[in-house]
Amino acid sequence: MMLRPAKSSIKTTIQRQLLIRLIIACTLISICLAATVFFIEFHRLGQQIGNRANEIATRFNDEIRALLDDKHLAKKTALHEKLKTLAIAGKFNLGMGHLIYSAIYDLSGNAVVTEQDNQCAYAQDVAELMNALDHKLAPHTQAYHKYLDINKIAHIHLVYPLTNSAGKRAASVEGLFAISQQAEKQVEKRILLSALGTVGIVVLTTIILYPVIIILMRRLSKLTDNLLQANIETIKVLGNAVAKRDSDTDIHNYRVTIYSVALAEAMGLSTHQIQALIKGAFLHDIGKIGIFDHILLKSGPLTEDERETMKHHVYHGMDIIKHSDWLKDATDVVQYHHEQFSGDGYPCGLAGEDIPLNARIFAVADVFDALTSSRPYKVPMPCVTAMETMEQGCGSHFDPAILETFTLIAPDLYEQVARLTEDDLQKKLLSLTSQYFTSAIYDNV
Repeated sequence: MMLRPAKSSIKTTIQRQLLIRLIIACTLISICLAATVFFIEFHRLGQQIGNRANEIATRFNDEIRALLDDKHLAKKTALHEKLKTLAIAGKFNLGMGHLIYSAIYDLSGNAVVTEQDNQCAYAQDVAELMNALDHKLAPHTQAYHKYLDINKIAHIHLVYPLTNSAGKRAASVEGLFAISQQAEKQVEKRILLSALGTVGIVVLTTIILYPVIIILMRRLSKLTDNLLQANIETIKVLGNAVAKRDSDTDIHNYRVTIYSVALAEAMGLSTHQIQALIKGAFLHDIGKIGIFDHILLKSGPLTEDERETMKHHVYHGMDIIKHSDWLKDATDVVQYHHEQFSGDGYPCGLAGEDIPLNARIFAVADVFDALTSSRPYKVPMPCVTAMETMEQGCGSHFDPAILETFTLIAPDLYEQVARLTEDDLQKKLLSLTSQYFTSAIYDNV
């Protein structure tokens, strides 16, 4: 029988997974915060340069206002001389870099005069970039700046509207400001310090929260385990109540469930499917509670009418479990465990793979236990004889593939289970159900 992880091992694994996920979350949050700090710091740098440049541009506008009264901006020589002065101011007064390109554009976006730092190693790239930009100044355009990356160097493109003596917009002045390495290093230093601070806060918060989460998880786990055990006890009580009423023994329910799970494991069924099989195996005859005693406990053969009445235990069983969400996956066994592979079973007359897989598995385990168990009216069959008898029902009563798989495990399984006492069977089943249901609680953590 397949070994399942112990509960303590599962909880240790969950705690490890929780720690790993907290570390991953901490890392992602730190990266996001660091990126946010990066943008904030560069935005702040842009604002500082923009504000200082705005002061210079305002003074520049005051100096050339009279030159802008000519709507054709014909006094280009005078404008160019003033632009050179602006370039000098932009080079030495900002303190965070220098102006490598400046120009005055008319309202249509045509360059009137330009000034460029020819000592710039990538002057050609700058010229091509500025020529490619749209310099047309709309009536509503306000001063603005934006970052540009040229040759892996951060630049700020500055645009300021210029007004004439009448206060009307007559042109715009633009500049391309190359941020100095010193300014970049200062920003990077602030970014690093801010990022380290935020990462430290996140890490500290994680360290504080981890034990709190572990404590809460343990409490929740305990409550979940208690609820799980209560649910398992419920199906055991219901199944055993029917067994007591029908045959005065719980052992059949224990054995047939163990046989069913072993067969399901050999077939590679999932944990979820085996959970449903365990529930269904325990409750397969729950509907017999609704059968009259004179039929259920009759010692002799049943009449035809009594047999039809007995078949109704399937419907009674469905009526009982349909009100429980936790038991709804037991439907496959409770409703269809009397179907036969040939289609001659009841209540629906399903055939072949139309019969749910868990019902086909349970049918094999149920008949095997019935044949190898002692009853007031018969002696138990040896395992070999039981398998020979079941082979006669291959393809008619039983799914051939399932019966073939069971044939391979039946001898060892019979030796392990058939002679166990009721207490031993109960312990074995308790361990089995706890491992399957407990492990499934954490499967998706």
